Amino acid sequence: MNILITSAGRRYKVVEYFKSHLNKYGGQVIATDLDINAPALYAADTYEIVPRITDDNYIETLINICKKYEVSGVFSLIDPELSVLIEYKQTFEEIGVTLITSNPTMIEMSLDKYKTYQYLNERDLPSVPTYITIEQVTQAISNNDLSYPLVAKPREGSSSLGIVTVYSFDQLGQLFKDHDNLVVQPFLKEKEYGIDVYVDLISHNITDIFIKEKLRMRAGETDKAISVKDYRIEKLILDFIEKTTYVGPLDIDCFEYNGNLYISEINPRFGGGYPHAHEMGIDFPERIINNLNGKANPDYSGLNYKENKVMMKYDNIMIK
Repeated sequence: MNILITSAGRRYKVVEYFKSHLNKYGGQVIATDLDINAPALYAADTYEIVPRITDDNYIETLINICKKYEVSGVFSLIDPELSVLIEYKQTFEEIGVTLITSNPTMIEMSLDKYKTYQYLNERDLPSVPTYITIEQVTQAISNNDLSYPLVAKPREGSSSLGIVTVYSFDQLGQLFKDHDNLVVQPFLKEKEYGIDVYVDLISHNITDIFIKEKLRMRAGETDKAISVKDYRIEKLILDFIEKTTYVGPLDIDCFEYNGNLYISEINPRFGGGYPHAHEMGIDFPERIINNLNGKANPDYSGLNYKENKVMMKYDNIMIK
């Protein structure tokens, strides 16, 4: 079995984890990126340089790579590519390739923070109140439903990049003047959690939950985190999966404020902090390989990892 990982970027460990599994059975990992200096390319068995995901020839390039290496499954490590790939799901399936991602409805909702809020709210799942116009914000402040400081961020986009803390109406007005497609939310964060979840591609049942409290962020990704077993979060995630139609790997962000939990963002892909889960025994590559082999994974059986284990990312270099 061979697996294609697209937009590999800096996710060296994820590529390495798949390679470790697949090489045991004569399989390979093929990684792609538009940048020949993307470090994760060199963790794969082989790599290909590809056009930008917006290029007219991008999908054709991936299809040809899949044929060349007899690929069984493909997934992306970046949000913008998810909607590109899912549009061609049938094209991939026609050549025997499984897209390891959720359905178009879930992907579209996940990539739009306001749609995420609406979707969760409609299903009685706790979510961060989200506003898209300055009129909505001022009305909420007038009704005492909102107060400064606030958080403004791009309506679409991934990680924590582009977030601005807002302290006044003048600052808020300038942000709306300078930027399109903003969302505004209350500043709720006392604690922030990242939750790695796998939902089986065959049974559509949840198989794994890993919860980490984020201790430090860098460049929009988790830099330091500690493993926790919070049964309130576990219950919330189980309820969330039951009320949605996600499959595959998920990265969910959750805030705690005044003792209440709020789902903040949902990324239908491997999260930047996934190596923490993997090193604690939560093995998504194994789950995916089982699914691609036509085998459903065992259903979820609890938070099966050690608490209070800290993940610390650090810099390394590569010379090629």
